Amino acid sequence: MAKELEYRQFKLSSGEEIVCEVLEWNDEAEVEILVRKAMRLILVEQGDGVKFYSFRPWMVYQENPDDILILNVNMVVGIGFPPDTLLKQYLEAVTEMGTMNDVREQEFAESVAEEIALTQNADKIERYLDTMDSGSNVIDMFDPKKLH
Repeated sequence: MAKELEYRQFKLSSGEEIVCEVLEWNDEAEVEILVRKAMRLILVEQGDGVKFYSFRPWMVYQENPDDILILNVNMVVGIGFPPDTLLKQYLEAVTEMGTMNDVREQEFAESVAEEIALTQNADKIERYLDTMDSGSNVIDMFDPKKLH
């Protein structure tokens, strides 16, 4: 039987709140909790007093849903079970984060491929120029034995 996913909402000593999937809880000898899909809750308050929340990746460039993060239990001041409404929005945000990650990785792969192609072309040109400059095409214009 597959293990049921555990989602928790953590209040950190920094004041941040994150929602994430807990992969492994710490035991008494460890201070680490293994998590993934960590999203930070952001409170936005408009000028008219209207408040709403949004999600952002907790750590920059840790946007692949398979990235494993380590949460120090000493920085956790509270743990809660996210309500269904929050969990639904969180899962939508995780899907968006995964899509953004896929786009970023594709763009990176394309730029690396382009860079490799440019390097290979530069190497080909350099090798071609090396064969052209063998020294055999130099003509001595002045014969030191003749007076002009």
